Amino acid sequence: MKKIFTIVFAAVLTLCMSDEIAASSADVMESVVDRKPAKVKGEIKEVTFHVHLHCNNCVNKVRENISFERGVKDLHVCLEDQVVSIKYDASKTSEDTLKQAIEKLGYKVDGKAVNGHVHTH
Repeated sequence: MKKIFTIVFAAVLTLCMSDEIAASSADVMESVVDRKPAKVKGEIKEVTFHVHLHCNNCVNKVRENISFERGVKDLHVCLEDQVVSIKYDASKTSEDTLKQAIEKLGYKVDGKAVNGHVHTH
């Protein structure tokens, strides 16, 4: 009888220990699975386009639409200088994509403006 009790006690103890190990392994696996990979930030670039803007409504339309383009970090629209300056994440968008987005709004893009000078392609 003593032998059976010892065997049963050892079996129960083994099961309890394996449950604890399984639970702690599950916790470790869950924390590893829950981790999100670190986001790799792309290079922040800036481009300034010469854009035919007619009025403040044009400025607002560009601001409201281009600021929501993927990768856009900062936007400056100047009616007086007819320029749109955009800071963007190069891993998410490109100059060409941003130019096309402005043109889709119905505005002609004459090229890039650098230090107030227009450079056409």
